[in-house]
Amino acid sequence: MMPPLCLRVEDWPSIDQQIWREARMPMRFDRRARIAGGWSEARCKIVCQGYGQWLSCLIRWGELDPTEPPESRVTHERIETFVTEIQARVAPWSVAMMVQATQRMLTVMAPDHDWHWLDAVVANLKRLARPARDKRPHMVDPVQLYGLGIGLMTEARRRAADGDYHAATMGRDGLIIATLIACPVRIANLTMIEIGRHLLAAEGAYMLRFSEEETKTGRAIEAELPPQLTPWIDFYLRVHRPRLLERGDDRSTRNLWINRWGTPMIEHAVRDQIRKRTGDAFGRHVWPHLFRAIAATGMVDHAPEQAALLPDLLGHGDERTSKRHYVLSSGTMAHRAVQSVMLDLRRAAAGYLRSGGRT
Repeated sequence: MMPPLCLRVEDWPSIDQQIWREARMPMRFDRRARIAGGWSEARCKIVCQGYGQWLSCLIRWGELDPTEPPESRVTHERIETFVTEIQARVAPWSVAMMVQATQRMLTVMAPDHDWHWLDAVVANLKRLARPARDKRPHMVDPVQLYGLGIGLMTEARRRAADGDYHAATMGRDGLIIATLIACPVRIANLTMIEIGRHLLAAEGAYMLRFSEEETKTGRAIEAELPPQLTPWIDFYLRVHRPRLLERGDDRSTRNLWINRWGTPMIEHAVRDQIRKRTGDAFGRHVWPHLFRAIAATGMVDHAPEQAALLPDLLGHGDERTSKRHYVLSSGTMAHRAVQSVMLDLRRAAAGYLRSGGRT
């Protein structure tokens, strides 16, 4: 029987499981800090998936000795074969990420071993990788996305007064889009938002807050949403969300986003609604992760003096990562900056239209 493509942690050799358990132990005053002790659950999941595929390959090749130390199983030839196998299955950037995950786990398994050569392999794979899809044809200005969200909510409010069945889902989708461009978190964080846990009422505005354990990078996120969204959030919580919950059996859920059947939306459903609404509006869809590139590019294009805030806006460790992956042209300050840019541009556009195009 062939092993699965990714070996689960409970199926790893006992020596690997033991090392991993110890590496995940939190720091205490009476012992040295563990390498993975501060990693987020999301990061641990990614690293375990990469390493699980590495172990699965060793099994298929008949070369996994469960009594052998993890570092002793790694050779240049085996890594080359591993890369070749996964290149046949996934996109180049995914290959680089998978090998990097394996490299990070090996660093945990054997922290004193020399892994510089494997670092070079990962770096070369990243240089060779090309985006699986071209972002540029799908890029729109962040002001357009924010305007789309406001427009959908405005129309939904009118329809709700007329008793339209679809008003609640329209208003929800508008709020999703406006929230995501104002605070471009990853889709997993957007989907998980719970009232009172992640969405918090502040003075005159709402806050989004995610703990270190809930983010991919292990960095906590705290961002204030634009005060202009406050009445729309209030309306959604007071009118649209209760109407959606009426269609289901459980009205006690704290999940913010509710589907048309009255249950919490899953990630795939949120993604689909964003693609549909943006596709209808712009003739080309914008996927959720692209919101991050749009927000970052918008900041650089319209407020280049604020570029140093990109890592806080996107939750990255440094400015180079943000620019390398997202730019195609303290977190609260970053979100306020991009929101200010959007609002200024919207006001300028409105003034231009009111003047009949005269400057």
